[in-house]
Order: sequence, then structure tokens, then C-alpha cells
Amino acid sequence: MDNLLGTIVFILPGFLMYFWLQSFGINPVVKHTPGEFTAISALLWLPASFSTLLLYNGVVSLSKKISTAEAIWSIQGLKDKSGSLTFLIVFLLMSSVVTFVLCVVWAKWLYPIQMKVINRIRKWRGIANFSKTPSVWDEIFTNSDPQVVEIGKIDKMGKDDGSIIGCINKASRTFEPERYLNLNDIEFFTDLIKRHRIEVSQIFYDTKSGTYVKIYDSDQIKEAQIKDIKATSS
Repeated sequence: MDNLLGTIVFILPGFLMYFWLQSFGINPVVKHTPGEFTAISALLWLPASFSTLLLYNGVVSLSKKISTAEAIWSIQGLKDKSGSLTFLIVFLLMSSVVTFVLCVVWAKWLYPIQMKVINRIRKWRGIANFSKTPSVWDEIFTNSDPQVVEIGKIDKMGKDDGSIIGCINKASRTFEPERYLNLNDIEFFTDLIKRHRIEVSQIFYDTKSGTYVKIYDSDQIKEAQIKDIKATSS
């Protein structure tokens, strides 16, 4: 029971913070082992729990007239309080809100500053800068802009057989074991690309699976659709 309470109070806030950071797109480059994951959660516990306790102590100070609760300013006090079910529920609810807000601030404002500092040091050392996302897949396929692509095998590149063209509707997340792309409007975009000879803006190669993904120029696709609409209306 003590181990469970210790996990809830001393590990879970860090885990929540790690979860929010992943959800906001700040993913690690590789999967962590259980030991590494526990260590990261323990490190994130300090800012998460400290901010939560500041909020808790502020609420306690404001409600002194109607509550007998005492502020917590030590690890021992936190450990003693963790035996109360009411405190655990309040602490977890506050931790969820506090870690969410902290991660929003970090992902939106502080993380870009961190990356600028890191890239300046890398540039000073003559090393290429990091991208805004931790993987090539995220950099290309997890943006909100629509993308029309052609998927096929590298050994059949340039041939008509074995490839498929469509607009990406869904893409796999970073840690999914396989790379999946869900395509819409296959026939429409296949015909549009061939008739207007849309240029390819970039190509993604997966050397492990032997596949490629051609990404067509979005501006040319819009112009081609506008031309077809005007031709149809006239």
C-alpha cells in the first residue's frame, strides 16, 4: 500500500507531465525502457509537484476561515498527507490541471527557445540544426495542411504499376510499430495528377521497407482544381 501511495504522489505527476508533452508533439527520438521512463517521470515530478503544492497551499491559505487543512512545505508533510484519500483525490486533480498548463507553456513558448539555443551551439560546432520535430516522419506527415501523395515501391519507381495516388487523411503517430497512411479520393487525384502533370515537391524514402512517398506541389493542385471548376462551370 505504501508503494502504491508513493507511486501516486511521487511518480504520477511526472508521468502526467510526460504524457502531455508527448500529446503536444514533443516526442523523444527513441522509445524509453521502463527504467528510463521511471527516471524521467521522477525528474519531471519536481516541477509538477512543486507547482501543484504551491496551488494547494494557496487554496488552503485562502480558505483558512472555512477549512482546517494545513499547508505543506516539506517532503515529510507530503508523505504524511498522502494517507488521506481526500488529499490524494484533490492532489491528483490539481496535478492534472497544473501539468497540463505547464506543458502548454513549455510546448508553445519555452521549447522553441530551448531549440534555438541548442541549434546555435550545434551550428557553432559545425553540426546541422535540429528540425522543429524529432523525426522525419513527423516533420513531413503530421502537419495540418492537406497533402496529395503517391506511394509505391522504390524498385518500381517510375513505372505505372504498383503505385497509388491520393490525399492523406490519417497518418501513423511516431511510436506506432508500422508506418500507415490512409488516402482519400484515389481516382480523383490520380486523374488530376496525370491530366495536369503536377510536379513533385519532395520525396520520402523508407529504406527499411523499400517504399517511397512522393508529395505533390499543393499550390499546383489547387490551381488545377480551380481550372477544372472553371471549365465545368463555363
